[in-house]
Amino acid sequence: MHSRFMTTDELGNVYVVRDDNSLVRFDENGDSSAFFRSIQNGEIASVDATNPMNIVVYYPAYSRVVILDRQLAQKIDLDLRRLNIANTSVVAASADGNLWVYDQFNARLRKIDQQLNEVVQSNDVRIETNAVPTPSFMIERDWKVFLCDTVRGIFTFDRYANYVNTLAVYGVKHLQVFGSQLIYRNADSLVSWDRSKVHWNVLQIPRKGRIINAALIRNTLYVLYEDALILYRFKQH
Repeated sequence: MHSRFMTTDELGNVYVVRDDNSLVRFDENGDSSAFFRSIQNGEIASVDATNPMNIVVYYPAYSRVVILDRQLAQKIDLDLRRLNIANTSVVAASADGNLWVYDQFNARLRKIDQQLNEVVQSNDVRIETNAVPTPSFMIERDWKVFLCDTVRGIFTFDRYANYVNTLAVYGVKHLQVFGSQLIYRNADSLVSWDRSKVHWNVLQIPRKGRIINAALIRNTLYVLYEDALILYRFKQH
């Protein structure tokens, strides 16, 4: 069966969305360890497994967010339309248990809790940046929010939704952040950019078919091809 989305958590688990809209978790050995599927909310657009105990699944067609537990059982179902957010492409987990939502219509980054109460809200990003972000991906790491726009770069915000800067890194559809390192796929390569040292590393991804996504966790490269998930181990020195 073909797949269309992949992400990882920091425990080495990998989460794959298949074409039948099922979400499957594989452990660090590549064995299937949990399964979730719902047909009532439309297609899954993204999965944020930052916290393996609270996995955030986003369904944009109905502006719904489903939060799953560590067994991939549904815990919470949130309707963002109740906040008049009916047009957003990205949702991300926050380290404090809340959710980040980018309000596309009003161009504001908003943090909400699991009862749909607003916690913080940014200023109008169009005024702050002289740009109109159309994000493809969002992630929070180390109390910073990274809003990835494939054309305009990576917009960064602090924990209070204050705009910080825009990084001149383009084409990013999925991002990993480890300290000062940003890791993302560029065609058939995985790029690592160290912001503190302004240093780039490029890892070639083995060509086994059309690449959907790739991620690096410790000594393992996870590559999701259209019809296969392959784990490549590196020797530890």
